[in-house]
Amino acid sequence: MLSRYLTGENGYRLARAAIASLEEHGCTPNAAAYELFLAYHANTNPALRTEVDRLLNNGATLSDHVCNSLHDRFMGQTDISNHVLKAGGQIAREISGVMEGLENAEARTRAYGAQLEQARSDLGSAENPDDMRNLVDSLVGATGEMARQSRELEEKLSQSAKEVQTLRSELERVQVEAGTDALTGIANRKVFEARFAELAAAQDKGGRPVSVTMADIDLFKQVNDTWGHQTGDQVIRFVASILQRHAPQGALVARLGGEEFALLMPNTEAGQAMAVSDAVRKAVETKRLIRRSSNEELGRITVSLGVAQRVRGETRDGFIERADGALYASKRGGRNQVTLATVDGRGAGAAAA
Repeated sequence: MLSRYLTGENGYRLARAAIASLEEHGCTPNAAAYELFLAYHANTNPALRTEVDRLLNNGATLSDHVCNSLHDRFMGQTDISNHVLKAGGQIAREISGVMEGLENAEARTRAYGAQLEQARSDLGSAENPDDMRNLVDSLVGATGEMARQSRELEEKLSQSAKEVQTLRSELERVQVEAGTDALTGIANRKVFEARFAELAAAQDKGGRPVSVTMADIDLFKQVNDTWGHQTGDQVIRFVASILQRHAPQGALVARLGGEEFALLMPNTEAGQAMAVSDAVRKAVETKRLIRRSSNEELGRITVSLGVAQRVRGETRDGFIERADGALYASKRGGRNQVTLATVDGRGAGAAAA
């Protein structure tokens, strides 16, 4: 775990290196970015280090958006994996305890059976009432001990069943958490990609059309710079709630990172997706947000959106690239617009305020 590297002089060295990286790349010094660069300099996550080095070697900028995406991809799963390993270990210990109890019970049952068989044999050779009484007393004692041990085993099994159910619930919670964006509670990129793969496979086999809307909050950096990142988070949650409210039945709303969202719509043609997207645009535009800490109005928040209908056989990257192209056409056209991607990737048919 990362915490074991953060003690003594080594901890100070890593902290200084992480802060220097935040300053060098102009990243917002939030907890996620700080943890990301700590992990990078401590090299506790080789896959993360490889990806960061690749981005830097290719001249990429480690913007807040990129840092958030990297954190979601490489750091978010660490705690989840730890939870899964811990819960799995506890389940294994519970099962081991139950198996040991059952084995002991089996051995005691065999011994009790042998004692009963011996008593049956001795019964025929009992010569006086004292022998008979001693034999009965022995059987009563053995039967009582067997009953006590059976009750203990039953209690152990009952307790283990409760514990396993609790651990099962924990694993289910972690499974949900693994596919959930922590800030907004909607799906994350991993779930989006998995759902796309399912819908694409079904469409390629003759299924219904699939459309996607890519949405991006306009001038979001300005919101952060003016009002602070907590207010920026409030805006992100607000846009996520609007997308959820207008999503068609069966659609998936996901946050792909930063201020970027996706609305994946099965059984939906381009015209329907455009109508849904414009309803989202209008709902965001007409809402007046208040800064919680000061009751100040944030001013008008808007989103730009790009819509694409998938062509059968189209890859995920190609599909998203077309929707992204339409999104940036909306940005170039003045923002607060919805643009439909053509099959060749050019944006067409913008709907604006």
